[in-house]
Amino acid sequence: MEENIVTFLGRFHPLVVHMPIGILLLAGLMQIISLKGKNYARALNPAISFTLFWGGISSLGAIFIGWLLSLQGGYDDDTLFWHKWLGIILTALSFFAWLLKTNKIRLQKVIFYISLALVMVLVGATGHLGGNLTHGDTYLIQYAPNFIKNIAGVEIKTNNDLFTDIHPDSIQVFPKLIQPILDKKCTNCHNSNKLEGGLLLTNYKEIFKGGDNGTIINTKTPFKSEWLNRVTLPKGHKKFMPPKGSPMTYGEIQIIEWWMRNGADSISKFNFSKELDEELIITLLRDYNLDYNPKAHYEKVKVDSLSMSVISEIAKNNFTIDVMGENSNMISVTYKGDSIRKSQMEKLLLAKNQITWLDLSNCNLTDDMLSVITDFTNLTRLNVHSNPLTDGSLYYIENFKYLTSINMYNTKISNESLEKLVLMPSLAKLFVWKTDISKEEIQNISDKYSHIEIVANLN
Repeated sequence: MEENIVTFLGRFHPLVVHMPIGILLLAGLMQIISLKGKNYARALNPAISFTLFWGGISSLGAIFIGWLLSLQGGYDDDTLFWHKWLGIILTALSFFAWLLKTNKIRLQKVIFYISLALVMVLVGATGHLGGNLTHGDTYLIQYAPNFIKNIAGVEIKTNNDLFTDIHPDSIQVFPKLIQPILDKKCTNCHNSNKLEGGLLLTNYKEIFKGGDNGTIINTKTPFKSEWLNRVTLPKGHKKFMPPKGSPMTYGEIQIIEWWMRNGADSISKFNFSKELDEELIITLLRDYNLDYNPKAHYEKVKVDSLSMSVISEIAKNNFTIDVMGENSNMISVTYKGDSIRKSQMEKLLLAKNQITWLDLSNCNLTDDMLSVITDFTNLTRLNVHSNPLTDGSLYYIENFKYLTSINMYNTKISNESLEKLVLMPSLAKLFVWKTDISKEEIQNISDKYSHIEIVANLN
């Protein structure tokens, strides 16, 4: 019961402490005005004496209530020490200045002015330390205009600017996304200066320690964790977090929930190999300019750009070249002639890393010519229709890792080729009409490999 009374009274410190602040600042303001002339001084001196005295009295009350609040614990010892003793010195100086102003102690006037100036400085310094205890070290400039942050040397970044130079696959979720959320929404009350509930949320190690009520993380059922439970309570609930300021957004909660569900690792990453639900993909793109929409291989791979001399050399051999996108160095290549030579094919080796779409259709291409393309490691689409290709061509095609589409209609491939083609790891679409593949084989393979679209109009 006594402990509850101490806690109850201590919580009034933020209310009580504003009284001496306002009163003492008023004393300083009136003293400045009194310097305008004797008439001003004669009129204001009694009021200055009055405010200094009652400023000191109210400071005593703030010290007592603050002491009760400090008994609850959870505050940084060093900051609390200086806040407490500067408050005591401020109170003593207020009474000293009052004694000087009322001539109860007679010293030179300059001593009074120095004392009053120190009172004003200590009001600011003590108040600032109190703010640090309550809101954290950066509370003053957290929402300051950019020019003030520049003066203070604080780096200015919006969410959309955070990852402009980082590939999305390289971003570690906790340090780059979750810790900034905590710094913005939670560490005002859970920092080294103010350890509310025994919980420190300024680094990964301390978060996993939990607080007075144990762990706040649940990797099996994230929304049963103390963390997500508190931030998703109705806003008027007494346990809702954060108790003041902006609550966590739905997008921020999504990110934390995904992180917990995927093991709450300190170095886990969003990447294209892990399944992200559509809502989370939209959130990351909207709030952080991070695009995790499924992408083709050629959209993700980074290669050097081709020189104009290489492009010119390939073009001279009857090829057309198209760039795949404004921000891509990958290219699409098409042969324009009726009959290709192997020497022409070999010119493509100058761009073996950049070629991702290759059209060699209807150009009298033979099996052995395809040996040239085995080094095209980033090939994703191959069109070789209407050529005298046989099952022997599969020796040069079947090992491509990223090939998603192959057009081999009007060639001489048979059932043997189809059985090999459907085993390719990335294949999604296959054109095989007007070939020697039987209708029955196509039906059997289609049933067995339903993830591959087999286009085979045999009519």
